Amino acid sequence: MMRQHGFTLLELIVVIGIFAVMSAMAYGGLNSVLTTRVRIEEALARTAEYQKAWQRLRSDFQQLQPRPIRDGFGAVQPPLKGDRFGNVEFTRGGWRNPLNSPRTTFERAAYRLEDKKLMRDSWRALDRAQDSLPVQTVLLDRVTEIAWRFQGANREWTDQWPSAQASQTTAPAPIAVELVLQTEDWGELRFLFRTGIEALPP
Repeated sequence: MMRQHGFTLLELIVVIGIFAVMSAMAYGGLNSVLTTRVRIEEALARTAEYQKAWQRLRSDFQQLQPRPIRDGFGAVQPPLKGDRFGNVEFTRGGWRNPLNSPRTTFERAAYRLEDKKLMRDSWRALDRAQDSLPVQTVLLDRVTEIAWRFQGANREWTDQWPSAQASQTTAPAPIAVELVLQTEDWGELRFLFRTGIEALPP
């Protein structure tokens, strides 16, 4: 009569324990891989946001035009004006018009900080009425502070434009513009643009 062989209860417990340990290790490795993948995708998406913001800024400052405007109260404003509070407003050219609408190719645009967001405002008409409202676009979020600097023809930097000595209406555009961003994730970033020609990379 042949003897039947099987597993004892102790052997089954040992096998189940080994299987449980290996399963836990495999799950931990898989979870680590998935977590790393999510973080990489988030970092790539954030990098793309910075690149798009820089490209938008570069395009604007490359297209600066010496065209003053009248604000909603009829006061003449210079082609570019910037203050010490993080606000800059300017006239740019190259506004595409694929539908051939009856409008100029010049555009009045502005940048400002609101609720940790770098905002871009633009107006459909250069000379504005009192009820003219801008088109508002969020260019970049998680920005805690911004500061502008402007370089004149004398190669000196100033944090407002036109400078106190220059005419508010006939001052030429600066030859370079610098934007300093304080961000929550990447810390301090400096963008430097030469106006009217190829911009310097950040």
